Amino acid sequence: MTHGFESLGLTRRRLLSLATLAAGVGAAGMLAACTEEQRQKIANRPIRKNIATLAPNDPIITSYKTAITKMQALPSSDGRNWTRQAQIHNSFCRHSSWLVLPWHRAYLFYFEQICKELSGNEDFALPYWNWTTSPQIPAVFFEPGSPLNHWPRLATASSTVSASVAGPTVISNILGEGNFLLFAGDPVALNSTAQFGPGSGPLESGPHNTIHGFVGGDMGTFMSPLDPIFWTHHGRMDELWVEWNILRDNPNTNDPNWVNTEFTEFFDRKGNQVSVKVIFTVLYPYLSYRYDTQVAP
Repeated sequence: MTHGFESLGLTRRRLLSLATLAAGVGAAGMLAACTEEQRQKIANRPIRKNIATLAPNDPIITSYKTAITKMQALPSSDGRNWTRQAQIHNSFCRHSSWLVLPWHRAYLFYFEQICKELSGNEDFALPYWNWTTSPQIPAVFFEPGSPLNHWPRLATASSTVSASVAGPTVISNILGEGNFLLFAGDPVALNSTAQFGPGSGPLESGPHNTIHGFVGGDMGTFMSPLDPIFWTHHGRMDELWVEWNILRDNPNTNDPNWVNTEFTEFFDRKGNQVSVKVIFTVLYPYLSYRYDTQVAP
Protein backbone atom coordinates (compact mmCIF):
# COMPACT_ATOMS: atom_id res chain seq x y z
CA MET A 1 0.00 0.00 0.00
CA THR A 2 1.62 3.23 -1.15
CA HIS A 3 0.67 6.88 -1.05
CA GLY A 4 3.48 8.29 -3.18
CA PHE A 5 5.14 9.93 -0.18
CA GLU A 6 7.81 7.29 0.44
CA SER A 7 10.64 9.77 -0.09
CA LEU A 8 9.33 11.78 2.86
CA GLY A 9 9.70 8.86 5.25
CA LEU A 10 6.12 9.15 6.46
CA THR A 11 4.27 6.17 7.91
CA ARG A 12 0.57 5.62 7.35
CA ARG A 13 -0.10 6.67 10.96
CA ARG A 14 1.97 9.83 10.44
CA LEU A 15 0.14 10.60 7.21
CA LEU A 16 -3.18 10.28 8.96
CA SER A 17 -1.99 12.66 11.67
CA LEU A 18 -0.84 15.19 9.06
CA ALA A 19 -4.10 14.88 7.13
CA THR A 20 -6.03 15.63 10.29
CA LEU A 21 -3.81 18.64 10.95
CA ALA A 22 -4.20 19.89 7.38
CA ALA A 23 -7.96 19.69 7.70
CA GLY A 24 -7.96 21.53 11.00
CA VAL A 25 -5.15 24.09 11.01
CA GLY A 26 -4.01 24.22 7.39
CA ALA A 27 -0.53 24.08 5.88
CA ALA A 28 1.30 25.99 8.59
CA GLY A 29 0.26 23.68 11.41
CA MET A 30 0.80 20.58 9.31
CA LEU A 31 4.30 21.58 8.20
CA ALA A 32 5.27 22.49 11.75
CA ALA A 33 4.81 18.82 12.59
CA CYS A 34 7.33 17.74 9.90
CA THR A 35 11.09 17.51 10.20
CA GLU A 36 13.29 20.11 8.51
CA GLU A 37 14.34 17.57 5.87
CA GLN A 38 10.71 16.76 5.14
CA ARG A 39 9.82 20.45 4.93
CA GLN A 40 12.60 21.03 2.37
CA LYS A 41 11.40 18.14 0.20
CA ILE A 42 7.84 19.43 0.43
CA ALA A 43 8.93 22.96 -0.48
CA ASN A 44 10.68 21.59 -3.59
CA ARG A 45 7.86 19.36 -4.77
CA PRO A 46 7.02 19.53 -8.51
CA ILE A 47 4.75 22.29 -9.81
CA ARG A 48 1.74 21.54 -11.97
CA LYS A 49 1.76 24.28 -14.61
CA ASN A 50 -0.74 25.81 -16.99
CA ILE A 51 -0.02 23.97 -20.25
CA ALA A 52 -0.56 27.18 -22.23
CA THR A 53 2.60 28.60 -20.62
CA LEU A 54 4.80 25.67 -21.72
CA ALA A 55 6.82 25.57 -24.94
CA PRO A 56 6.25 22.51 -27.16
CA ASN A 57 9.71 21.21 -26.22
CA ASP A 58 9.35 21.88 -22.50
CA PRO A 59 10.54 18.88 -20.43
CA ILE A 60 7.03 18.52 -19.00
CA ILE A 61 5.53 18.16 -22.48
CA THR A 62 8.23 15.81 -23.73
CA SER A 63 7.97 13.69 -20.58
CA TYR A 64 4.18 13.52 -20.95
CA LYS A 65 4.58 12.31 -24.53
CA THR A 66 7.20 9.74 -23.53
CA ALA A 67 5.06 8.40 -20.69
CA ILE A 68 1.99 8.05 -22.93
CA THR A 69 3.98 6.24 -25.62
CA LYS A 70 5.41 3.83 -23.07
CA MET A 71 2.02 3.25 -21.44
CA GLN A 72 0.54 2.44 -24.83
CA ALA A 73 3.31 -0.13 -25.37
CA LEU A 74 2.78 -1.94 -22.07
CA PRO A 75 0.95 -5.28 -22.17
CA SER A 76 -2.74 -5.17 -21.37
CA SER A 77 -2.04 -7.24 -18.26
CA ASP A 78 -0.17 -4.25 -16.78
CA GLY A 79 -2.40 -1.89 -14.79
CA ARG A 80 -0.38 1.04 -16.11
CA ASN A 81 -1.27 0.25 -19.72
CA TRP A 82 -2.90 3.27 -21.41
CA THR A 83 -6.20 1.53 -22.16
CA ARG A 84 -6.25 -0.16 -18.74
CA GLN A 85 -5.94 3.27 -17.14
CA ALA A 86 -8.96 4.48 -19.13
CA GLN A 87 -10.89 1.38 -18.13
CA ILE A 88 -10.45 2.35 -14.47
CA HIS A 89 -12.49 5.45 -15.25
CA ASN A 90 -14.97 3.50 -17.32
CA SER A 91 -15.64 1.02 -14.51
CA PHE A 92 -15.09 2.94 -11.27
CA CYS A 93 -15.29 6.73 -11.73
CA ARG A 94 -17.38 8.62 -9.18
CA HIS A 95 -19.64 11.42 -10.36
CA SER A 96 -22.62 13.41 -9.10
CA SER A 97 -21.58 13.19 -5.47
CA TRP A 98 -19.04 14.53 -3.00
CA LEU A 99 -16.62 11.80 -4.16
CA VAL A 100 -16.05 13.29 -7.63
CA LEU A 101 -13.21 15.55 -6.48
CA PRO A 102 -11.22 13.13 -4.27
CA TRP A 103 -11.69 10.19 -6.66
CA HIS A 104 -10.32 12.12 -9.63
CA ARG A 105 -7.56 13.65 -7.49
CA ALA A 106 -6.37 10.17 -6.54
CA TYR A 107 -6.73 9.03 -10.16
CA LEU A 108 -4.53 11.88 -11.40
CA PHE A 109 -2.09 11.43 -8.52
CA TYR A 110 -1.30 7.81 -9.37
CA PHE A 111 -1.28 8.54 -13.11
CA GLU A 112 1.27 11.28 -12.42
CA GLN A 113 3.42 8.82 -10.48
CA ILE A 114 3.29 6.40 -13.43
CA CYS A 115 4.36 9.21 -15.77
CA LYS A 116 7.34 9.94 -13.50
CA GLU A 117 8.36 6.29 -13.56
CA LEU A 118 8.01 5.71 -17.30
CA SER A 119 9.45 9.04 -18.43
CA GLY A 120 12.34 8.93 -15.95
CA ASN A 121 11.57 12.52 -14.99
CA GLU A 122 11.08 12.77 -11.22
CA ASP A 123 10.33 16.48 -11.61
CA PHE A 124 7.35 15.74 -13.82
CA ALA A 125 4.02 17.18 -12.75
CA LEU A 126 0.86 16.96 -14.81
CA PRO A 127 0.11 20.19 -16.66
CA TYR A 128 -3.44 21.49 -16.59
CA TRP A 129 -5.63 23.16 -19.20
CA ASN A 130 -7.05 26.40 -17.87
CA TRP A 131 -10.09 26.64 -20.08
CA THR A 132 -11.03 29.96 -18.46
CA THR A 133 -7.96 31.87 -19.64
CA SER A 134 -7.33 29.61 -22.68
CA PRO A 135 -10.78 28.70 -24.03
CA GLN A 136 -9.33 26.97 -27.10
CA ILE A 137 -7.71 23.54 -26.78
CA PRO A 138 -3.94 24.13 -26.48
CA ALA A 139 -2.14 23.75 -29.81
CA VAL A 140 0.14 21.00 -28.46
CA PHE A 141 -2.82 18.61 -28.61
CA PHE A 142 -3.04 19.03 -32.39
CA GLU A 143 0.63 18.50 -33.23
CA PRO A 144 0.83 16.02 -36.16
CA GLY A 145 2.18 12.61 -35.17
CA SER A 146 2.20 13.43 -31.46
CA PRO A 147 0.77 11.01 -28.88
CA LEU A 148 -1.11 14.05 -27.56
CA ASN A 149 -3.01 14.36 -30.84
CA HIS A 150 -5.81 11.90 -30.22
CA TRP A 151 -8.68 10.92 -32.51
CA PRO A 152 -11.67 11.11 -32.45
CA ARG A 153 -12.50 14.62 -31.27
CA LEU A 154 -15.31 16.94 -32.25
CA ALA A 155 -13.49 20.12 -31.32
CA THR A 156 -10.91 21.61 -33.65
CA ALA A 157 -7.95 23.87 -32.91
CA SER A 158 -10.20 26.90 -33.42
CA SER A 159 -13.18 25.69 -31.36
CA THR A 160 -13.72 27.97 -28.37
CA VAL A 161 -15.28 27.25 -24.98
CA SER A 162 -18.02 29.78 -24.31
CA ALA A 163 -17.46 32.27 -21.50
CA SER A 164 -20.97 31.37 -20.34
CA VAL A 165 -19.60 27.90 -19.52
CA ALA A 166 -16.17 28.56 -18.04
CA GLY A 167 -15.54 32.30 -18.12
CA PRO A 168 -14.19 34.31 -15.16
CA THR A 169 -17.63 35.26 -13.86
CA VAL A 170 -18.85 31.66 -13.91
CA ILE A 171 -15.75 30.39 -12.08
CA SER A 172 -15.85 33.23 -9.57
CA ASN A 173 -19.46 32.39 -8.70
CA ILE A 174 -18.62 28.70 -8.28
CA LEU A 175 -15.63 29.43 -6.06
CA GLY A 176 -17.73 31.86 -4.04
CA GLU A 177 -19.83 29.02 -2.64
CA GLY A 178 -18.34 28.30 0.77
CA ASN A 179 -20.41 25.24 1.67
CA PHE A 180 -18.59 22.02 0.73
CA LEU A 181 -21.74 20.07 -0.11
CA LEU A 182 -23.05 22.84 -2.36
CA PHE A 183 -19.63 23.21 -3.99
CA ALA A 184 -18.61 19.55 -4.36
CA GLY A 185 -21.79 17.47 -4.57
CA ASP A 186 -24.26 15.48 -2.51
CA PRO A 187 -23.30 12.94 0.18
CA VAL A 188 -23.26 9.19 -0.38
CA ALA A 189 -22.77 6.30 2.01
CA LEU A 190 -19.38 5.19 3.30
CA ASN A 191 -17.41 3.35 0.57
CA SER A 192 -20.14 3.86 -1.99
CA THR A 193 -19.06 2.42 -5.32
CA ALA A 194 -21.94 3.93 -7.31
CA GLN A 195 -20.60 5.73 -10.36
CA PHE A 196 -23.41 8.27 -10.15
CA GLY A 197 -24.66 9.75 -6.90
CA PRO A 198 -27.73 11.84 -6.09
CA GLY A 199 -26.46 15.22 -7.25
CA SER A 200 -23.45 17.19 -8.45
CA GLY A 201 -22.01 20.56 -7.52
CA PRO A 202 -21.82 23.46 -10.00
CA LEU A 203 -18.18 22.79 -10.94
CA GLU A 204 -19.05 19.31 -12.15
CA SER A 205 -22.46 20.04 -13.66
CA GLY A 206 -21.19 23.20 -15.36
CA PRO A 207 -17.70 23.44 -16.89
CA HIS A 208 -16.69 19.83 -16.19
CA ASN A 209 -19.57 18.19 -18.03
CA THR A 210 -19.80 20.77 -20.79
CA ILE A 211 -16.12 20.63 -21.70
CA HIS A 212 -16.17 16.83 -21.93
CA GLY A 213 -18.89 17.24 -24.56
CA PHE A 214 -17.16 20.23 -26.17
CA VAL A 215 -14.01 18.18 -26.88
CA GLY A 216 -16.16 15.24 -27.90
CA GLY A 217 -15.06 11.92 -29.30
CA ASP A 218 -13.71 9.71 -26.53
CA MET A 219 -13.88 12.70 -24.18
CA GLY A 220 -17.65 12.43 -24.41
CA THR A 221 -17.62 8.85 -23.09
CA PHE A 222 -16.56 7.01 -19.93
CA MET A 223 -13.38 6.06 -21.81
CA SER A 224 -12.44 9.76 -21.88
CA PRO A 225 -8.92 9.18 -20.44
CA LEU A 226 -7.94 7.71 -23.82
CA ASP A 227 -7.65 11.35 -24.89
CA PRO A 228 -4.62 13.02 -23.23
CA ILE A 229 -6.72 16.18 -22.89
CA PHE A 230 -8.66 14.39 -20.13
CA TRP A 231 -5.78 14.50 -17.66
CA THR A 232 -5.23 18.22 -18.20
CA HIS A 233 -8.95 18.92 -18.02
CA HIS A 234 -9.19 17.21 -14.65
CA GLY A 235 -5.98 18.93 -13.61
CA ARG A 236 -7.92 22.17 -13.93
CA MET A 237 -10.75 20.70 -11.86
CA ASP A 238 -8.25 19.76 -9.15
CA GLU A 239 -6.55 23.17 -9.36
CA LEU A 240 -9.92 24.82 -8.71
CA TRP A 241 -10.50 22.57 -5.69
CA VAL A 242 -7.07 23.65 -4.40
CA GLU A 243 -8.04 27.28 -4.85
CA TRP A 244 -11.39 26.75 -3.10
CA ASN A 245 -10.01 24.68 -0.21
CA ILE A 246 -6.42 25.90 0.32
CA LEU A 247 -6.13 29.37 -1.15
CA ARG A 248 -9.60 30.55 -0.08
CA ASP A 249 -9.50 28.54 3.14
CA ASN A 250 -12.88 26.85 2.70
CA PRO A 251 -13.12 23.63 4.75
CA ASN A 252 -13.82 20.23 3.26
CA THR A 253 -16.37 18.18 5.11
CA ASN A 254 -15.20 16.13 8.10
CA ASP A 255 -18.08 13.69 7.75
CA PRO A 256 -16.70 10.17 8.42
CA ASN A 257 -18.55 8.86 5.38
CA TRP A 258 -16.41 11.14 3.22
CA VAL A 259 -13.01 11.05 4.95
CA ASN A 260 -13.05 7.28 5.48
CA THR A 261 -14.21 6.19 2.03
CA GLU A 262 -11.50 4.06 0.43
CA PHE A 263 -10.65 3.65 -3.25
CA THR A 264 -8.98 0.39 -4.29
CA GLU A 265 -8.91 0.54 -8.09
CA PHE A 266 -5.73 2.51 -8.74
CA PHE A 267 -2.20 1.34 -9.63
CA ASP A 268 1.07 2.82 -8.40
CA ARG A 269 4.15 3.64 -10.48
CA LYS A 270 5.34 0.02 -10.38
CA GLY A 271 1.98 -1.40 -11.43
CA ASN A 272 0.87 -2.54 -7.98
CA GLN A 273 -2.77 -2.11 -7.05
CA VAL A 274 -3.20 0.30 -4.16
CA SER A 275 -5.85 1.53 -1.76
CA VAL A 276 -6.22 5.09 -0.54
CA LYS A 277 -8.69 6.81 1.73
CA VAL A 278 -10.24 10.15 0.87
CA ILE A 279 -8.56 11.71 3.94
CA PHE A 280 -5.15 11.14 2.34
CA THR A 281 -6.11 12.90 -0.88
CA VAL A 282 -6.32 16.22 1.00
CA LEU A 283 -2.54 15.94 1.52
CA TYR A 284 -1.56 15.63 -2.14
CA PRO A 285 -1.36 19.37 -2.94
CA TYR A 286 0.61 19.90 0.29
CA LEU A 287 3.10 17.05 -0.01
CA SER A 288 3.35 15.74 -3.58
CA TYR A 289 2.68 18.67 -5.94
CA ARG A 290 1.51 22.24 -6.02
CA TYR A 291 0.03 24.41 -8.74
CA ASP A 292 1.63 27.47 -10.28
CA THR A 293 -1.31 29.38 -8.81
CA GLN A 294 -0.78 27.95 -5.35
CA VAL A 295 0.73 30.02 -2.57
CA ALA A 296 3.79 28.44 -0.90
CA PRO A 297 4.36 26.04 0.61
